[in-house]
Amino acid sequence: MSELQKLMDDISEWSDRTFGEGQRNPAIAYHLKKEIEELIWAIKAHQNGNKPSVSVKGDMLVERVFLEYADCFTLLLDSASHLGLTADDLIAYSRIKLEINKTRKWGKPDENGVIEHID
Repeated sequence: MSELQKLMDDISEWSDRTFGEGQRNPAIAYHLKKEIEELIWAIKAHQNGNKPSVSVKGDMLVERVFLEYADCFTLLLDSASHLGLTADDLIAYSRIKLEINKTRKWGKPDENGVIEHID
């Protein structure tokens, strides 16, 4: 079993124990949407030299931006797991999507720097 699959299983087991078993999508995806906003804030703070840290397990300090990435990743894996996807599925579909994106034409950045495909 891959490390990613083990992590996905651990997250799913904890999530079911904590929040109840069963299909909780799209609620998990809505939570992810909120966490993305926190990640954007943390990235901006990090890039501006303001690197807020939080205490994790006693005196260990971790940059908040790293924990926001972990929050988003955790929720993404939990949502995928509750939809029945495995780590191997996520990797395979990500490879497929990468190949699709390689063939696309891309526009200009918008006011937030987002570049979307135009074909």
